[in-house]
Amino acid sequence: MQMLADGLFLDCLDHPRLIAAVYDNRVIDLWAEQDSGERLGAVHLARVTGRFAQHNRLTGQLSSGASVSWPIKGKAKITEGQLVPVTLTAAARQDKPVQAVGGIELAGRLSVLRWQGEKQGKVYLSRKAGKLHDEQITKLTQLCQHTGVLEAGFDVVIRRSALVQGQQLDEAVSALIRDEVTGLLAGWSKQADKLGELSGQAQARLIYPGPSLHRRLKFLYPGLPARQLGENDWQIVQAAYDAAVQPRYESRQGAVFWIEQTRAAVMVDIDSAASKLAPDRLCQLILPELFTQISLRRLAGKILID
Repeated sequence: MQMLADGLFLDCLDHPRLIAAVYDNRVIDLWAEQDSGERLGAVHLARVTGRFAQHNRLTGQLSSGASVSWPIKGKAKITEGQLVPVTLTAAARQDKPVQAVGGIELAGRLSVLRWQGEKQGKVYLSRKAGKLHDEQITKLTQLCQHTGVLEAGFDVVIRRSALVQGQQLDEAVSALIRDEVTGLLAGWSKQADKLGELSGQAQARLIYPGPSLHRRLKFLYPGLPARQLGENDWQIVQAAYDAAVQPRYESRQGAVFWIEQTRAAVMVDIDSAASKLAPDRLCQLILPELFTQISLRRLAGKILID
């Protein structure tokens, strides 16, 4: 059976439109470049079209006419017809609009930059990550100051994935955070149409198209080298895609996943009989493949596994 080496396989090295992430002889992620206006991570000035206090959400419209929805932050007094910045986080699906977060957020694998305006930014730890010692926060602040991101008005939020066991940050991770923050800020500085005073804005518009597909995946998979997709490699990528759009998927151990999306949740039923393995051992072996299928199928929301 033909295999691919680990790497990010690009259909074109200069301006890739399709990238497959391969690890441990599996296609673990597959991305196609989107229109820059509705690319994940794009920042828009959206016009508010509705406020739903019972759900703590706002709806709006982008300059393209697409509908967008995002949660209300804090006690913001936002009214219908107002223009507000939002950052796109998920594409529209079924009858649900494009999903977003309020404000300007540049997301990486280890960090998130949140624009606070003209004031000096600070470094924070994600609420899900717990706490760091004061000296570690000081070290991170100094590291971010050297990138210029705090002076640019961005807060830096360190994700839980940046912490190793024992709630520590080692030197290698600190270097990755520095490089990621530098890359996110460089993309913003180069491509963003600065917001200016909101009171002077009259129309919904695109502020920042978001990082390119290649740059975004380098943030997600920094250890995978970029490679050119060969003529025969397409068959493997196509087979992975074909498997990811079917409700039935068979794991390497013989267990069969039945995956069905409903309005309420994603249902995953695992038929383990064919594997002939004990449940605890089978769970250890199939988890990487299950997570790969969730990623490839772009599944989100509640996922129930039996």
